[in-house]
Amino acid sequence: MHVTRRKFILAAGAAALPVAGFPAILKRRRPNEMLSHAAIGCANQAAADLRDLASHRDLNVTAVCDVDSRFLAAARRRYPHARFYRDAFEMFADLGDKIDSVNVSTPDHTHAQYIVEALERGLNVYAQKPLCHDLGECRRIEKLAAAKKAVTQLGTQIAAWECDRRTVAAIRTGAIGEIRHVWLFSTRRDLPPHGYFRWPLPESPVPDTLDWKLWLGPAKHRPYAAGAYHPLNWRKWRDFGTSWLGDLGLHLMSPVWLGMELGAASPSTVTAEVSDDRWTPEQRAQFWPSMSHVTWTFPGVKASGGKPFEVEWCDGFGNVAFRLEPKFMPPAFLQDVAALTPMKRLPPQGRAIEGSRGWILSTHFDAEPCFVMKDGSRPPALPMVGAAPSHYHEYVDACLGSGRTQNPFSMAGRLTEWGFMGNLAQLRPGEKIDCAKLLEESVK
Repeated sequence: MHVTRRKFILAAGAAALPVAGFPAILKRRRPNEMLSHAAIGCANQAAADLRDLASHRDLNVTAVCDVDSRFLAAARRRYPHARFYRDAFEMFADLGDKIDSVNVSTPDHTHAQYIVEALERGLNVYAQKPLCHDLGECRRIEKLAAAKKAVTQLGTQIAAWECDRRTVAAIRTGAIGEIRHVWLFSTRRDLPPHGYFRWPLPESPVPDTLDWKLWLGPAKHRPYAAGAYHPLNWRKWRDFGTSWLGDLGLHLMSPVWLGMELGAASPSTVTAEVSDDRWTPEQRAQFWPSMSHVTWTFPGVKASGGKPFEVEWCDGFGNVAFRLEPKFMPPAFLQDVAALTPMKRLPPQGRAIEGSRGWILSTHFDAEPCFVMKDGSRPPALPMVGAAPSHYHEYVDACLGSGRTQNPFSMAGRLTEWGFMGNLAQLRPGEKIDCAKLLEESVK
């Protein structure tokens, strides 16, 4: 019998019960013992996650799992003392009482099944963003993590870098006054390979190294097609990915959410415009739009002076093949603001945050944010943020009982919801959607 993702998560959520006493995270009973960790996924971003987690002196890589034996072979050379698995559920069954922590660094559509299994077993979880694949999964995972009192962290690792941390500090200290409007943007300049949005696809033999059934996980079965899904190409597919908004969008959103201390806040409404890709109905059912412009309205919060504010997201391919239209780019006047900064022009990916007294412009990655005050004055000095801590070590330390994580699932779930509401609006372009009703429909 095929168990759908929705049925799996519903069943798991219903089974969640609070655990009394100390968190189940510490199966290690002696303080000098290492944190026993298992990795689900070990190539590309997953390899980077595991490498940075394993760089903590008190973490031991106990197990590594990947559906592709090519990637496991590389991991064996780096972690020779670990145990290796193709099927994560087999790993849980075999080692569930011997591990304390797990990272889930797999395609988006498989996140929830592994996160839920780990939390049900009382494990701590580090999960790559986005937290899950569907809007309805966010609250269930959030509640389960709270019930199990697990240490959790979402993989918005750039939130630990100086640019993001200084952006957070500037918002919180009111350096540009009350927040009025936020623009998030990514005009990707890479030219997609020929046939990037091609459909239907010719079926290919599944490579001997890949377990295609495990890769599909809770998704509906489809034939394998060489180069179309695995590795790295799955994000554009609605069945597997969560669009560019579910990836880079969450990175760009993170310091806004943290700086404005939105916490459990949710948008009030969301609307979207999408590109006319001249696709067939069958193509539209398969792919996220190649370009989008999403606008959320938020109720007033302290950082906005109690006044409602808007956040806009613009993205698209900025090349001849897709002819990026102005409505999928940041508004032109932001270039005038950027001209007053050392940047001189907006970066291809970044943020522009307007306050009552000035602007913050910041990039995606580690350059310092730039400030422009509306009266031409110098921006106020910001508090020192110090050396950027390791986002991964922060998680390990919290698992070991020291400190807390910056982006636990209690916050990450709401951040992910914000992005997913934008995704759903892309499927209903031009419609002003009530976010509360959208959430209610999704968690039934």
